[in-house]
Amino acid sequence: MLALLVFSSVLAQKDSENLNRFLAFKEKAVYYRTSNLDSGRIFIDSCVNIALEMKDLFYLGDALQLKSHNFFMRSQADSALVYGKKACEIFQYYPDSTEHYVAEYNVGNIYLYLEEYIQALVQFKKVLRIIDENFEIYVRTNKHSLDLNRAYCYASIAQVYEYLGDYNAKLQNAQKALKIAQKVPGHESEVLQAITLGNIGLAYYQLGHFEKAESYAIAGMEQKKRLGIESSLGYNYAVLAKAAFGRKKYTLALKYLELSDKSFRQINSQTELNRNELLRAKCFYKSGRDEKALEILQRVERQFDGPGTKYERIELYELMGEIYESHNDFESANKYLRIVILLKDELTRKNSRDATDQFLTFFEDEENRIDDKLSNYKNLKEKEKLEMEVKVEKEKQVWIYSLFIVSILCLILIIIVIARGNRRSKRINQELSYSIDEKQILFKEVHHRVKNNFQIISSLLNLQQGIEEDRRSKKVLTDAQGRIQSMSLVHEMLYRKNEVKRIDFRTYTEELVSSIIKSFSNNITHIEYSIQCSDESFDLELAVPLGLILNEAVTNSVKYAFDENPNGKIEILLKPIDSKNYQLTICDNGKGIPEEFINGSKETLGIELINILSEQLGGSARFLNENGTEVRVIFDAVD
Repeated sequence: MLALLVFSSVLAQKDSENLNRFLAFKEKAVYYRTSNLDSGRIFIDSCVNIALEMKDLFYLGDALQLKSHNFFMRSQADSALVYGKKACEIFQYYPDSTEHYVAEYNVGNIYLYLEEYIQALVQFKKVLRIIDENFEIYVRTNKHSLDLNRAYCYASIAQVYEYLGDYNAKLQNAQKALKIAQKVPGHESEVLQAITLGNIGLAYYQLGHFEKAESYAIAGMEQKKRLGIESSLGYNYAVLAKAAFGRKKYTLALKYLELSDKSFRQINSQTELNRNELLRAKCFYKSGRDEKALEILQRVERQFDGPGTKYERIELYELMGEIYESHNDFESANKYLRIVILLKDELTRKNSRDATDQFLTFFEDEENRIDDKLSNYKNLKEKEKLEMEVKVEKEKQVWIYSLFIVSILCLILIIIVIARGNRRSKRINQELSYSIDEKQILFKEVHHRVKNNFQIISSLLNLQQGIEEDRRSKKVLTDAQGRIQSMSLVHEMLYRKNEVKRIDFRTYTEELVSSIIKSFSNNITHIEYSIQCSDESFDLELAVPLGLILNEAVTNSVKYAFDENPNGKIEILLKPIDSKNYQLTICDNGKGIPEEFINGSKETLGIELINILSEQLGGSARFLNENGTEVRVIFDAVD
């Protein structure tokens, strides 16, 4: 026993010494992580070797994270990815540590650098999920830091969507990043806001909203000047140049490009200078100066060669092919267009969902040691689990033996009381049956009372509406009555039917829509409606938010959509997306929602309520103008 205590003491002392050595080497590694990569690598390797000897696996994950960053700074992204994923694999055992989501976020950045955009998107969304699942733990450390990391994550997702060509998604995520960052105090948050304003401007340019693009680019520029970071103004001038190009103001675009070049030369950003040259060539081509445009393109052609430049090369070769085609040099035009096809095919294959897991090349010696460490850790956990199961099994056997003896002694008593027990069992079953019936009656009575209370509230609002003279107040009261009616109808259906827990969606929707049309439509406008859905039913927690969403969308259509259309039509479609999610679509053939409500520049309670209810259901809402108004809500329907 004494020997065991001495041995345990020696192990604890050795682990403490290793920890001190690890922290000392880590401090040096962090110091050299950007200034001297070779020195940093030496200290990082020392950290890895020490961590392999330590009992706590956390420090190995910390060391691998440093190693991943070192490889990334050396532009060895494949190696960085290997060690980054190993660090993530370890940190999953420490979900309460912020290193968990930081490691996952860094892997997302590596995927982004490697142009693995689908994987990068999945990774960044995974980070948001990790933060949400462990929010209560992380928030105790530093709420502002946590919110800022969420903002960074949305900004990165916006960047991925840009490369994937989904500019609407890019805009939405960039706006989320800005909204979150604006709530976080501090210089770093203000810098992120300034950068995000420019990115939103670029998104509006890509969507064809050139005036908005200019507004956000200028707003970002003013924020940067206020913060004293004028060195990055080149990005804002570049957005202004693109917006001017989109408005066919080619001379103005060239002036903005000169200002952008001046800023990029100060920070020695050759890549951005080359991108400016590409836009400059476009301006000359659109101005009829083909030779000048071709001269610029040929000069920068060899500069676009490396990770992250395939889209620029595609754009460059497309423009060169177009110029040669306009000069009837079809051989040269075909040459460049073939290159464009090859580059697009490469990007498509690289970002296909089937190809996202095709690369993982491990470094044999060091990876074997790391895998052995992970394997030993997992085996230790399994061993502890097995020992616990054996202990429980032994205790169970003792109990079984004891119960067997007691059972023999009690057998005679059991035979005597069995007849009495049967009679008692019948009585209990009968009482349970009565109890169940009573509970069902009580449930229905509760829903009936709730429905009546809603009706009383609705009546009170109706009385108040008759008293009010202000039209705005009357409208608010009418809208409130509609929302109360949608909730009241849920409880009415529950007490009317034998089912006291679930609502039939089709029946509920038909009654709700019919009630709304009767309440708001006039004699001039004839409104038809159709409902397409399978036999779906939802519980109370889903039915009430869905009813409120339907009320807002249908009421909006009935009140505003058909001013110029005497034959209005409303269609409601519910369909499953997968085993977990549904899509609810409400559309009409009316005049549509004003653009300022869709893009968020002007808010309404109805749209805000639909967004809030959609998030409450674990989903999201979109508002479209396609031959009328269309509201799409995707929600989680798992009980």
